[in-house]
Formats: sequence, structure tokens, C-alpha cells
Amino acid sequence: MKTALLQTVSAAFGLAMLLVSASPAAHEPAHDRLSLEDALSRAQAENPELLISRARIARAEAVRRQTLQGVLPTLSVDASYLRLDTSLLDDIPVLEPGFPPVLTRQDLGPVDARIATVQVVQPLINVGAWNARRQAEFKTDAARSVLRRTRDEVALAVIETYFGARTAERRVEAELRGLATAERALRQAQAGFDEGLIPPVDVLRARSRVLEMEARVATAESQVVAAHALLRQVLGIEGQGMLQLTDAVPEPPRTLPPEPSESEILARRNDLQALQETVSAARFGVQRSRSAYVPDVNLLLRYQHVETDRPLDLAESGWLVGVNLRWTPFAGLGQAGAVDEARAVAQEADAELRALRLLARGEVQEARADWEAELLGWDRASSGVDDAEAALSLTEARYAEGLDDMTSLLQAQAEELGAVTREINARFNTLVAAQRYRLAIEAGDPTAISP
Repeated sequence: MKTALLQTVSAAFGLAMLLVSASPAAHEPAHDRLSLEDALSRAQAENPELLISRARIARAEAVRRQTLQGVLPTLSVDASYLRLDTSLLDDIPVLEPGFPPVLTRQDLGPVDARIATVQVVQPLINVGAWNARRQAEFKTDAARSVLRRTRDEVALAVIETYFGARTAERRVEAELRGLATAERALRQAQAGFDEGLIPPVDVLRARSRVLEMEARVATAESQVVAAHALLRQVLGIEGQGMLQLTDAVPEPPRTLPPEPSESEILARRNDLQALQETVSAARFGVQRSRSAYVPDVNLLLRYQHVETDRPLDLAESGWLVGVNLRWTPFAGLGQAGAVDEARAVAQEADAELRALRLLARGEVQEARADWEAELLGWDRASSGVDDAEAALSLTEARYAEGLDDMTSLLQAQAEELGAVTREINARFNTLVAAQRYRLAIEAGDPTAISP
């Protein structure tokens, strides 16, 4: 399945191949020696998509931890100091003991009081909390499955961009060889013209070919710059400049694991597992919403201590044990709306899962067919390189002997360069097609590039 990450990489790489302007940065010295293994390790640690996936796992685990509130007891401590000073406590008639008793007036304020309370609430029946916890657990599992899938996609993106950059460098080498060949033909034509053996039109044609090859070299160098920039983006490397890539583009594998059965496809792919866990979480979300109609029962334990100095010298402690039942049978259709919303979310997730299953089946077949076609194309392109090089050597010799004209020589040069370029592109395309097939079936190590 082409996710947003792979689509972005493919689109950006295609855009890079369309650059046609030369860039001085193509001649900058290379920095940061980087093997494919180092690139894979660095991407697993710093790729933005992986960092986002890990953050989502942390968020899902935090939500799951919060759901323990509906199962574990809640302890709260409340301590207050009160001071009351009011005119209502001034000039209060007080009967002093004695014989005879004397009625006097006294000020009973200000009043100081201290109140301390400790309360424990233990949920006994909380169906909504239990369903919320199950929902959070499935969401956490889904986030982990997404991370595993993202790791495989990032590994493919690294292989594609790493060897894409190396392929761009190989194109520069091929264009430089083509330029050298064109310059050799120009020197040969100039020498023949100086000796009066060939017409001036051959020199003009050879010079035009040299100018064309210089422009092609500049275009190829700009593509290298774009490919390295894309590789930096996938690896999460800041800065600019060229990377020194140490691993050459390997030969694509000629054998791959057989196409798995439908059940194996559904069991292997982490993206399908993630969506299945999302569906399970959505179903528990429906049950959680329905749990609002079920009463909650809590055990309440409370201890309280009160001290006051006036008007009575009071120091009293007390405790309370009780069972609390909370039930809201009607909440203005809010509960009914929440149930409908949760049911719609579950239906949407289930529909997405069915669509992804259909896509996964077709994707495996398509990826397998693409690899077989690219492998055949690479074999044919590899065979054509030797023939084109032999034809160019023969044409150069015939032109030196005056048996062929400049048109034939330039055509042989173009055919030889085209054959080399086709082989370079076909090797890269076959290698990427093999890796995409491995990702489609998710069999084995996604970083493996050998059969």
C-alpha cells in the first residue's frame, strides 16, 4: 500500500528527475561518509515520520494509564484554616455563674477553626471505565502496529532515496563518458577537416554534439543535488551539501519469496493489523457510550477532624462509610447522540478495513508483476550495453577510415549512451520494485536487498 510517506518520496524523486538547470552545488565537496547500513540506522532514529509515530504511542499509553482512574481508588486530603471576625459576635449577652447570676456582654470573636478531611472513593461498578480501558488498550496496540509499518516504509524510502542518489551519480558518470566520446569525435573531425579529408559540416555536427552533452552533464549534476537533498529529508539530516555514499547500487534479486495466500497477506501486514485494532477500539467505544445508561457504584470512606476555639471549645473527629450510586437515565439526548456517534466511528473504521483488505490483495499482485517486468527490462538493457559499445567502436573505426559519415557516428554515440542510461535506470527500478514487493507481503527483513 502506498502510504503518504511513500507517495511523497516517489513524487519528490520524480520532480528531482525533471530538474533541468545546472547548479554550482553539484561541484561542492562531499561530506558525511554514509553507508546504507548507517543510513538505515540514522533514519530509524531521526526520521520525522517515525518520531511522530513514537509520540502517538506515548500519547496512547498515557490515555490508557488515565483509564485506571475508573478502577483504582481515589484519595483526597483537604485541610482548611478558618478565621471569622464579625460584628455579630460583639456584645453578646452572657450569663455569668454566681449568686445571683450576672448578665454581662462579651465579645466572642474572632473565631479560629481548623478542619481536616481525608476521603477515599473506591469504584465498585463502573462499566464505562472498563470499556474505556479496553478501548485505550486497542488504540495503543494499533499505534504500535502503525509504528512497525512505518519502520518498514521508512526502510524502503531510505533504500529508494539512497540508491536513487547513487543512480543519479552513475548518470553523471555516463554523461561524462558520453561527453568525452563526443569530444573525441570532435577532435577527430577537426583533424580530418584540417587535412581536407572531411567536409566542414562534420565539424559543426560534432561541435553541436559536444554542446548538447555539456548541457546533459549539467542536468545530471542538478539531479544529483536534488537526490541528495531528498535523502537528507528522509534521514532527518539538517544542513546542506553532498553526502559521500559508500555503497554502490547492487544487482537486483532474481528470486523473491513466492506470492503468499490471502490469509497470509492479511496476517502479515502491520497496516491491516493496525486497522483491525482500530476497529476493535471503535467497538469498545460504542460499548463505552452505552455504559452511560448503567449506574456507577462507589464505596466512600471519609474521616474528618474539626477544631474551634470560640464560642465553644470544640475538638471533634468523625468518620463515614457509605455506598454511593450515581445514575443519569436521561441527559437531554446527550447520551443517545454519543452512542450514535461512536457507532458511526465504528462503521467508518470497519469500512476502511474492508477497503484496505481489497487493496492489499491487489497490491501484492501488482508489485509482483512490476518486479517481473522490471527484471526482464533490466536483463534486456544489460545485454544491449555490450552491443551498443561494440557498435560505437566499430563505427568510430569506420569513420576514421572514411567508410561512415558523421551522422552514423553521432547516432552510434547516442545509442551507446542511451543503452548505458537504460541499464542504469533499469537496475534501480528493478531493485526498488523488489523492495516494494517485500513491503507488500511484509515477509522477512525489509532492509534486505539480496535474494
